[in-house]
Amino acid sequence: MNVSLAGHERGVGIAEALHGAAEWPVIVLFGLLTQLGDVWFLFLVGGSLYVAGDTLPWRGIDRRKGLFVLALGLTYVALVGALKAIFQLPRPPGAGTPPELVGLPSVLAAVVESITTADSPGFPSGHALGTTMVWGGLALVLPWGTRRKRAVVAAGVILLVSLSRLVLGVHYLADVVAGMALGVVVLGALYRLSDDGTAPGRALFVAAAVGAIGVVVTLTFDSVAASGGALGAWVVWRAVADTTPAHPTTRREVVAGFLVLGAGAALFGGLTATEPPLALTFLGAVVAGGLAVGAPLAGERLA
Repeated sequence: MNVSLAGHERGVGIAEALHGAAEWPVIVLFGLLTQLGDVWFLFLVGGSLYVAGDTLPWRGIDRRKGLFVLALGLTYVALVGALKAIFQLPRPPGAGTPPELVGLPSVLAAVVESITTADSPGFPSGHALGTTMVWGGLALVLPWGTRRKRAVVAAGVILLVSLSRLVLGVHYLADVVAGMALGVVVLGALYRLSDDGTAPGRALFVAAAVGAIGVVVTLTFDSVAASGGALGAWVVWRAVADTTPAHPTTRREVVAGFLVLGAGAALFGGLTATEPPLALTFLGAVVAGGLAVGAPLAGERLA
């Protein structure tokens, strides 16, 4: 592969200029802002909307639309892993090098290093893709304000997260542009396929299918975990779709549902931390995805 195509021409000098001009406090700030598009945050948003439904302190939504948002996150994770494995394009030089921090305790320094560096293949930008899909999905399904206002907020977050990837020096301009463009296309297709977000099972099926393709493309911990999580979510939804209440009836039910959702998140976090053999990873991810989707019904039964 031509080195220039893999590097400088993807950035046209913009990423290098932004990162080179940023002092460490700016790097830390954008490291925090980039969390708005990080996997953990996107799944927290989707999972919370799904479990809590319309009992949130502000205006919530039908649980099926919340699950649609969660399905967007699952699809994004499976899709970006497969695409990175196919293209195998490098990140900018120094993307894995943390900023020189002044006066921060070692614990905080480790956190900053984690949120400001990256070492996987760089094209397309997963943060740009995931933020576009999930925040764009929120703009489509949430009942707050007008759709135009929601679109403006979503676009602002998408651009901010994409800018953060350039300031942090972990992506070239072409990476984030491609991520945003692909995110718009995939979001639009899944929204139409899912009848405006009211048939989330179809989006979950796409996530499971993309996850299976990802395993074929590259057999790694990430691809196996993404495939297992999406498959578990789809299979469980097929089993509980007709019995899962669209709206919670009590706050106790919601609290119990969050406990089940938390168990699924803890299981997936444990897999990520330990990276067990691939067969165990797959089974654990299936259970974690199933727990997430089964959380509202389990919460109702437990309550």
